[in-house]
Amino acid sequence: MKNKIQSKVAKAFDKKLADAVDTFTCSKEIQSGDFDFETQTYPTITVEAYSGRGVLFGSYLKDMVKPMDYQSTDSKATVLQNEVTQVPQISDVWAISKGRFRVVNIGADSTGSIWVCQLRKV
Repeated sequence: MKNKIQSKVAKAFDKKLADAVDTFTCSKEIQSGDFDFETQTYPTITVEAYSGRGVLFGSYLKDMVKPMDYQSTDSKATVLQNEVTQVPQISDVWAISKGRFRVVNIGADSTGSIWVCQLRKV
């Protein structure tokens, strides 16, 4: 069922929803080690990057259920799990054609094929 859903939605992203689909990238530093009091930072040990595509600027206005920390300017991103190269995390910042957006909340559908992410403009 999961593969069937992902296949059908991917086809819709390519055809019927092509004008609503955006791509995004995320690059984040992974920090670990002893705190450097001079620079007030932890040392960066690696930089992880991932990307994907989806309908990134959906609206919560018509939804019955909204996240608890919802703001009226937040956007809803619907992305296929098999098209994102890494699992998104809360506080990740996505670079999108419309600017930079922080992931505030993440949820998955019951089939485990789609992530719904709450995005807030940075």
